[in-house]
Amino acid sequence: MRSLLQERKFLLLMPFLVSALLIIAGGFYLYGNMFLARGILAVMLLLFSIPLWIDIISHLFKKKWGVDLIAGVALLSSLLFGEYLAGSVILLMLSGGEALEFYAMRRARKELSGLLSRMPQVVHREEGAVLKDVAIESVLVGDVVIVKTKEIIPVDGSVLEGISSVDESALTGESLPVEKVSGSTVLSGTQNQDGLLKIKVLVPASQSRFEQIKKLLSEAENLRSPIVRLADRVSIYFTLVTFVLGISAWFLSGDPIRVLAVLVVATPCPLLLATPIALISGMSRSAKRGVIVKSGSAIEMLSRARSFVFDKTGTITLGTPRVLDYIPFGGFSKIELLRIGGSLELLSSHILARAIVSYHREKKVEIERPKEFHEFLGGGVSGILDGKKYFFGALSFLKKNGVPISEEVSKSDAKAREDDTITAFLGGENAVLGMFVFADELRGESRSLFQEIRKDGLERIVILTGDKYPIAERVAKEVGVKEFCAECLPDEKLRKIQEIKLSHSPLVMVGDGINDAPALAAADVGIVLSTESATISSDSADIVIMGGKIDRVHDAFEIAKKSMRIAKQSIAFGMGLSIALMILAALGYIEPVRGALFQEVIDVLVILNALRASIDAPIKG
Repeated sequence: MRSLLQERKFLLLMPFLVSALLIIAGGFYLYGNMFLARGILAVMLLLFSIPLWIDIISHLFKKKWGVDLIAGVALLSSLLFGEYLAGSVILLMLSGGEALEFYAMRRARKELSGLLSRMPQVVHREEGAVLKDVAIESVLVGDVVIVKTKEIIPVDGSVLEGISSVDESALTGESLPVEKVSGSTVLSGTQNQDGLLKIKVLVPASQSRFEQIKKLLSEAENLRSPIVRLADRVSIYFTLVTFVLGISAWFLSGDPIRVLAVLVVATPCPLLLATPIALISGMSRSAKRGVIVKSGSAIEMLSRARSFVFDKTGTITLGTPRVLDYIPFGGFSKIELLRIGGSLELLSSHILARAIVSYHREKKVEIERPKEFHEFLGGGVSGILDGKKYFFGALSFLKKNGVPISEEVSKSDAKAREDDTITAFLGGENAVLGMFVFADELRGESRSLFQEIRKDGLERIVILTGDKYPIAERVAKEVGVKEFCAECLPDEKLRKIQEIKLSHSPLVMVGDGINDAPALAAADVGIVLSTESATISSDSADIVIMGGKIDRVHDAFEIAKKSMRIAKQSIAFGMGLSIALMILAALGYIEPVRGALFQEVIDVLVILNALRASIDAPIKG
């Protein structure tokens, strides 16, 4: 019934129609028109049972069956034996449970539906001395395009002119901006940070890196493991018990009505209602914590997770630089290094300058506005403080401005590069005075998250990153994770996900950024930390954490486990009572209509228990 009715947009309307017709039939019954009352119920049963049987037959041809088979047989038996009221009550609860689940899932998807809005639809193409905005599809290999500050680079190409920092974290996972100069290669989907870039197109837009990742995403979605509903996993046994008991009762008593009575009390509303209500309640509770779950099946799979895989950049870390260390040279004072460096960077818009100024505010070091301040894109800054001129920036920038570079300074720079950190130097007119070392900043909640999930007894916790080995190793040590994979490109992340799934499924992937989208789609459960630039990965994920709070991953895990625990309790409780009633019905103590009413009592109890999953109790740990 589910697939057909959903396609016809009829599922949400069906329980209201059934209720209305039941009320109308009841009115005729009260006024003594039994024929018309029974006729309304009979026609309703016949018409509304047809979609269910079409769906059941379709599944049987595919050698699949579920709890819907019992309901279908019960409805058919109600028609054959003239027990129209009992059949109508069954139909009401059956359609109500399906409608509730469908409504919640559709609402969740609507809230989270995104568009692939990152890529620009037009580019600035240079045509002689004129700059024209043209559709990205019309750009050809060899064309020259201009990318302005803060714009997304629309093509894969080579820089002809300009110096700028480019944020590649969304595509490659590199945590810090990469400097681009003439001759550098740039990738579509990355963001130009500082200066104007003139780029020669190297490949058509349809073959760009961005489009390749979208293709990987599509392929990964096709590899996603099918979700089997909790109810369907127990339906085979429940269905067999029901039919054996009903047929046995008919055979021993000779009364076919006992078959219907057994089927009525066995109608699997507890199976159909317990899981979706518990899952919807869990989804609601998650939403209160800023965790948007797109489907109930995501909660079910998350509750059984055996392995977690985390992207590093933008997930465990913020994807923005922080001051890791500052080292004075030649006996220069550390406090003076902080003061002068922070003062020079006060007026700069560079991402490293923002990190330095922020660091100074944390340390409460007084900084002042420099005189004769100049910023050189892609190089550094200069200014006068206390009557002395200083330079701050890359070592090559200092050298270009006549600052002598000692062997000690060169070795320090080389050592920092080996560790894959970023450096910036403060220089006077006669010597390099000190060095600042930058690294990607760890999210404040990352350590506590990994402490909690380690307590959950997961079999594997893995970090994947596009960063170099030293950075990956340092971050893994900081959060206490032993297994990590460095320099992973999107296709390599996808292969790693598939490899881990073979032995440790269900697998949960937590990531952020376009480069994570294929891996998120291939995982059994994909969780993305929501950012403005993560539209593709948000679409491919099953769970979206608003505001980028990574500790909410553990909240979602605990809520999922509680929701499924309550769902299983509700199913066991409902099935236990149903089996008891089935035995009484088989012995002739329960008539079909009375059995339908008993079944409604069970349904109410199951619903009330399942709603416990929505109680916003404190999260464990």
